[in-house]
Parts: sequence; C-alpha cells; structure tokens
Amino acid sequence: MSEGGVVLKKVLSLAVLLLGAYVVFGSFFHKVQGQFVPKVLDTDIVRFHVIAASDSPSDQELKLKLRDEILTYLYPKLKMAKSREETLKILKKESLALKVIARNYLKSQHKEIPITVKIGKFYFPDRSYGEYLVPAGYYDALRIEIGKARGHNWWCILYPRLCFADWGRMEPSHVKTYYLKSLLWKKFKKTVKKG
Repeated sequence: MSEGGVVLKKVLSLAVLLLGAYVVFGSFFHKVQGQFVPKVLDTDIVRFHVIAASDSPSDQELKLKLRDEILTYLYPKLKMAKSREETLKILKKESLALKVIARNYLKSQHKEIPITVKIGKFYFPDRSYGEYLVPAGYYDALRIEIGKARGHNWWCILYPRLCFADWGRMEPSHVKTYYLKSLLWKKFKKTVKKG
C-alpha cells in the first residue's frame, strides 16, 4: 500500500473512533458555558438492587419477576416521599413486609432458596441511567439477594422516583452499552486527571 493510502487509512480509522466515542458519550454530556460536561445524577439518591442467584435464564427471569412484585408493593408507599430520608424511613418501616413478599413469591414459584433483604449503604460502580451518569460510590439502597447472589443484577433509583418511570428498561439489552460507557467513562476520567 502506498504512503498516501496508509495515511488515509489512519485518518479514516481515527474518524470512525471519534465518531464512535461521540455516539457513546453523547448521552453522557451536555454543554455548560461552552464546555461539554457529564450529566451527573446527584448522590442524594436511594437505589434498589436485586441480585439473581445465578446467570441461568430461569434465575434471571425470577429476579425480574421478584423485582416487579417489590416495585408493585412499593409504588403506592413511596409515591409521596419527598426526600432520601423519607424514602429510607418508609423502606425501613416496610422491611419486614418486603421480606414476606419476597419469600412468598419464591414459594409461589416452588423455589426453596434463601432470600436476603437489606437496607443500608452499598458500593456501586460507575453506571449510566438513561442520559445520566451515576458515579461510583456508596449509596443508600434496598438490596435483595436471591440465593447465593452470584448472578447478574438489576438496579434502579427509588428516590427520586426514577424506578417507576423507567421500570424494566435497564435489562438486559442495554447491559453491554452501559458496560462500554462505563469503561469509556473510566478512561476519560484518567485522561482528565493526567491532563
């Protein structure tokens, strides 16, 4: 290949890479005073996290159906919560009921596996939620662990009430996209810190 062809190939490769980065990061950034910055969701949130027993299709389906049972129960309870603190107070008050709902649902599915319902602070990695970035860190959360909790998880944000607006959209076709965005976000943060 001639020298001109090699240069053209490199320029085209760079253009494709930049276009790909723009498409991936396009939903992460908005313009503020002439600069593009990530849309970062406030850390004053409460998350809901369900972890499947395994990655088998039946365990993943069970996770999503249990999620639906819990969200159906929580929807009217959290409808009027106006703060993170109020949301946590309601969750703590309802924790026994949530355990009963989870156990009863598993029994109705003929599943004799342990279920753990926890309300506390848990570590979460960087994740995107629609057009927002939720930075890595410790967050207040309702966490449900099914069995040994070794499968893929599902999560959403209970406060502010994004779970109910976005119910079901985070699974599973978006997982690879979110993973890629998370990897690119980490690389971007490292680059910014260096420069």
